[in-house]
Amino acid sequence: MSLQIVKKDIENENIPPVYLWYGEDRYTLTEALQALKKNFLREDPSGSEIEVFFDKETSLEYIVEAANSSSFFSRRLVIVDGPGFAEGVNDNSLLDYCRNPNPAACLVLISEKINRGRKIFKEILKAGKVLEFTYPKGQNEWQVWVQNAAKLRGKNINPATASFLVEWAGHNTGILSQEIDKASSYAGENPSISKDDIRKVCIPLVETTVFAMVDAIAAGNTADALQKLREVLSQEHYLKVYTMIVRQIRLLLAGTLVRKKGEPVERFMEITGIRSSFEGNKIFRQSSGFSSKKLAVAMEDCLQTELALKSSGGNPDLLLELMVIRFCNVKK
Repeated sequence: MSLQIVKKDIENENIPPVYLWYGEDRYTLTEALQALKKNFLREDPSGSEIEVFFDKETSLEYIVEAANSSSFFSRRLVIVDGPGFAEGVNDNSLLDYCRNPNPAACLVLISEKINRGRKIFKEILKAGKVLEFTYPKGQNEWQVWVQNAAKLRGKNINPATASFLVEWAGHNTGILSQEIDKASSYAGENPSISKDDIRKVCIPLVETTVFAMVDAIAAGNTADALQKLREVLSQEHYLKVYTMIVRQIRLLLAGTLVRKKGEPVERFMEITGIRSSFEGNKIFRQSSGFSSKKLAVAMEDCLQTELALKSSGGNPDLLLELMVIRFCNVKK
């Protein structure tokens, strides 16, 4: 949504004198920044009226001076990446500027997070716009995001395939964009991207393979669980794989306990600190396939495996395989 707002501002020639952009979706934020730069380059192809600063390296007084300097022939774009809006320190020079900004300039302040209680935030709201760049919320929004991204590349992707790609490649707009590029190229003249296209050219997220392994374990399918384990081991160091498995078991155990109390997935995410609704719902669903007894036995097995791994008690990959086999065979 924020990217569309910036594009609309450009289209309507209604770019505010001050922007404050913040949020976790750095990829989409960068897309908005590129669109803004492109617009200013139309007025001055030399790019001399575009300046980029990092606030920890440059004084805010100098940044304000740069924003107040304007050419007679074109507007200025001043970008400040990383202003400390979360620290709660008000800067008078920037505060004064936002109260009376240069109409021939656009000052873009970029931050990971903001403090809405600061005076500077309120002044920016009066003078310009505050835009949050966040990842899509929930599976439906991710699905729509993928479909729109594919459409920009001249391809169609149905809802089920879009959801499959998100599950396959993960919840990161930058990574998904790269994977859509690859799938679009592989599809060639075919107007649609298929699941088969994704499987052949897109790199699966390690966590996705771990989820698939856990599903196989819950079903007691040892062969599939081992296959997924080997896929993960081919991508990551065995100690990292071990850590991921232990984390998954702990989360599953928390999920079974929350379920036993009759509490919802939101409570599970609150207790475990999981922020991604996709991951929270996925693990909470998987926990229904396990008993707390089985998971407790698995945790004890993890401890014994860790001791063997750290004492060079055998081939690491084999030790993890044996652990997964035992996990698959523990009775509920």
